[in-house]
Order: sequence, then C-alpha cells, then structure tokens
Amino acid sequence: MKSQSSCSAPAKIILFGEHFVVYGNPAILAAVDRRITVTAKKTGSSIRIKSEIAEGEFSGDSFSGSKESEQILRPLYVSVQSVLSEKTGIEFDIKSDIPHGIGLGSSAASCVAIVAATCMLYARPEKQFVCDKAIDAERLIHKNSSGADCYISTFGGLMYYSKSEGFSRIKSDSEIHIVIADTGIKHSTGDLVQSVSRLKQKDEAGFAGLMDEARNICSKARSAIESANVSELGKLMNENQKLLARIGVSHKIADRLIDVSLKNGALGAKITGAGGGGAVIALASDRRASSEIAVAIQKSGYSAFEAAIDRNGLVL
Repeated sequence: MKSQSSCSAPAKIILFGEHFVVYGNPAILAAVDRRITVTAKKTGSSIRIKSEIAEGEFSGDSFSGSKESEQILRPLYVSVQSVLSEKTGIEFDIKSDIPHGIGLGSSAASCVAIVAATCMLYARPEKQFVCDKAIDAERLIHKNSSGADCYISTFGGLMYYSKSEGFSRIKSDSEIHIVIADTGIKHSTGDLVQSVSRLKQKDEAGFAGLMDEARNICSKARSAIESANVSELGKLMNENQKLLARIGVSHKIADRLIDVSLKNGALGAKITGAGGGGAVIALASDRRASSEIAVAIQKSGYSAFEAAIDRNGLVL
C-alpha cells in the first residue's frame, strides 16, 4: 500500500471513420503524445479533485464547489469510488497538456489516469481492468460512448475499431508526423451525431453509398499505415474529409485550416472527431514539414502543435 501514486494517459485522434462508425463502419484511432497526469495522495477523509478547469471536494455524496465543477468532476469521483478498497480520503491533482473540449479525448484520458492512480495506491492493476472502469465513468459524460477513446488511451498505438469486431492493433513501426490545429470553435458531439442521423433518415440509400465509400477508405488506410505509404495515407485523409463535408459536419474555420495545411506541404488534412469546429489534423512527410505546417497555421492566427503516435498508452 502506498501513500502517493502518479499515472498518465495520452490524448487520441480519429484518423479515419468518424460518424460512420456510429452505424457499424470501422474507424482508425491513434493515441498521440499529449498527456493527462494524475497524482493521487492519501489525505484526510474526503475526495478532493483539482484540475486546471475544475476543482472541488466530495464528502460522501455531497460536493463542495461550483455546479459547473461538480458536473465535470462527478464522473471522476464515481470512477474513484468504484475501485477504492477502503474508506479513505484522497487528494487528486490533474495536470493536462491536452487541449480541452476539441475532440482529443481529454475526458477519457482523465478517467483512465484517475482510475489507474487510485488503483496504484493499493496494487498495480491490469490495463484492461483500468480501461473497463474508465469506460463506465466516461459514459456518465458521454452517454452513448463506444469506449473507443478510453481503449486507445489505455493501450496506445493505432487501433482499427468497429462495433461488431471490437479493437485490433494496427502494426506499424514507422513514424507518422501529425499537426493538430484548434479551430477555437467548441462543439456538441451529441448535436452533431443527431444531425447526421437526420441526414441518414432523409436519404437512406444515399447514406448507404457514403458508408461504402467510408468503409473502403478505412480499409485502404489500414493497408497504407502497415506499408508506411504516407503519400497514400494523405490522399485518403483528403477523401475522408470530402465525405465529412458532405454529411455537414465540417466548419468554415476547419476548411480554412485544412487549406492552409495543404498549401504549406501537408499530404492530407481533415477534421478529427465530431467536427463542427474542434480540431483539424494534418499529415506531414517528416518532422521538418510538420514544423512548417504548424508555423503556417499559427501565423494564420490559430493554435497548432506537432504530435507523434504514442505507443505506450497508460503509464503506471
């Protein structure tokens, strides 16, 4: 038994297949090297959680802090309670270098890291146990979550996922250079999923055709990753973005950042996640090109950073 522990979990991006995955299509996800780190320290008799966006204290079921903080922190508190082996007080300090609320899986990474940090006070947990508990907690935030964000954050690397087949690791040792840009536009994942659902209901046959295209893109992308064909991967990202634009989930600022990326050497660029703003990802041929794309986006007035695939996942 320890008095203090620290664990971290990475952010994620969806390289291919967002939205269509809701209806059974595959998607490709990747963990990226931005992390949330949770330090847990036994102290007192209450559960205190402090982060850059919220803080508060739970004593039993009562909460001391703002309503907004409680909404953010209660899923984390529930996840902590689900793995505690005794009644005790713990103080959690959450540090993040993942931009919040733009579709990079910050809530999933928080759930993974806080579950792991709690477990580590008692014994070293299996990653699958942490993942399962984190998924339960994240579903208090995103009710219809597939669990994919928590899975990729726990296990890292690149994953091929579908509802029917679950997760399979994509084998690739080659570097993939990504630039992630923030549109500055917050979105509601639920609202965007509902808008796509309405589109599907209006034209089932047309949407089925888009599903076929998206499935084909995802299959080709997996092969391109495994064969380290970054040029082909970039072309497929551009094709995926065209489909996302057709279902109405892109945004004029996302389109602008995609255009800046492509004009400054990106092999491909697209929104990642729900869309409607959020984040844009651009694929670069190497580290130098990645830096040039990030600088160009920053000069256009938006935040951007370089990222690489995180192959470690949860670090205990």
